[in-house]
Amino acid sequence: MSILNMLPTYVNGEPINLADWVKVYVPRLGVWHHGIVRRIYPTWNGLAVEIAHNMKKSGITVSDWYEFADGNVVVLQRHVESEEHIRQILERVEANIGKPYDLFAQNCEHFASFAFTGQAESKSIQLVGLVGAGVVALVLFGR
Repeated sequence: MSILNMLPTYVNGEPINLADWVKVYVPRLGVWHHGIVRRIYPTWNGLAVEIAHNMKKSGITVSDWYEFADGNVVVLQRHVESEEHIRQILERVEANIGKPYDLFAQNCEHFASFAFTGQAESKSIQLVGLVGAGVVALVLFGR
C-alpha cells in the first residue's frame, strides 16, 4: 500500500493538506473552534495529523486531530493555495505557538485567520459587535 493511499481525508473525502484552515463545531459552547493543520506524519498504524489552535487556558498550542475534534466532525474552512502559501502559514504558526488567548484580540479564529491570511480577523467577534451595536441603537433611538 502506498503512502498516497493512506492520506487522511475530511468527511467529504477531500484530502487533508498541510496548512489547511479547519474548524470544528463545539455544541456545548455553540461556537466554531478554528485551527491550522500543522503537521501530517507517519505512525505505526497510518498517518497522524496535528492541529495548531488557540485555547483559553493554554494559548496557542498543538493537539492531535482527535483531541482537536473532541468527538465532533472537523471540517475544512480553506485549502492552501501553493507551496509558498504553505511555507508562509507554517512560519506564522510556529512564530505564534505559546502566545496567550484573548477573546477579543487573539481567539482561535483570530489565530487561524492570521496564520492563513496574515490578518487576524474573527467574523464571530465582528458579528457580536454588530449585534451589540444594533441593540444599543434600538435602545437609544428605537420607538
